[in-house]
Amino acid sequence: MGRGRDFRGGGNGRGRRATDEDQAFLVPVPAFIPKPVRRSQPADISPVEATVKWFNPEKGFGFVEIADGSGDAFLSIKTLQAIGNDTVSPSAKLSVFVGQGEKGRQVTKITAMDDSGTTIAPTCAASTASRPRRVEANLSEGNEVFGTVKWFSAEKGMSFVEAEDGGKDVFIHISVVKKAALADLSEGQRISMRVIESAKGRQAISVETVDY
Repeated sequence: MGRGRDFRGGGNGRGRRATDEDQAFLVPVPAFIPKPVRRSQPADISPVEATVKWFNPEKGFGFVEIADGSGDAFLSIKTLQAIGNDTVSPSAKLSVFVGQGEKGRQVTKITAMDDSGTTIAPTCAASTASRPRRVEANLSEGNEVFGTVKWFSAEKGMSFVEAEDGGKDVFIHISVVKKAALADLSEGQRISMRVIESAKGRQAISVETVDY
């Protein structure tokens, strides 16, 4: 019986040379596989409500809990200083913008603050979360200070004023504005205030408009 033909190669034991057809089925292997580009998450396009969990002014940072249940966010002292504050109390209510930093979510801007120091019960948090504190004090106790309104929010019921005496910004409760028979305060408006020092910072107990 004759031997079967060996299609694996020629008689010399060497494999046959690859033809052009064979080359067409060869898949080139890339020299490297590029790593996916990690894109940073965009910042929130609208402010969200948050509650301060804790803040350490000596270390210069703390954390807030976002009200929508999405978790915590880092709060830097620089963000507080942008609105004239060096610290904030636990349970304080904030309206903030949140973005993605190198170490996770962080507060990028504060648009409103209610640092009343009052612990709000869970059952009434929704209705009182943005209610600022009322200032009741003897007018004779305050010092007259002139200043310029930085911002005013009728919805939040508060305002902050840049004082001309070189001190920290002054907090004004909306009740003080109403007592002065003023409808509101305008950004850049110059006013005169009676200011007291409290555990939470400088507060106006009376206000009136002045001409430049």
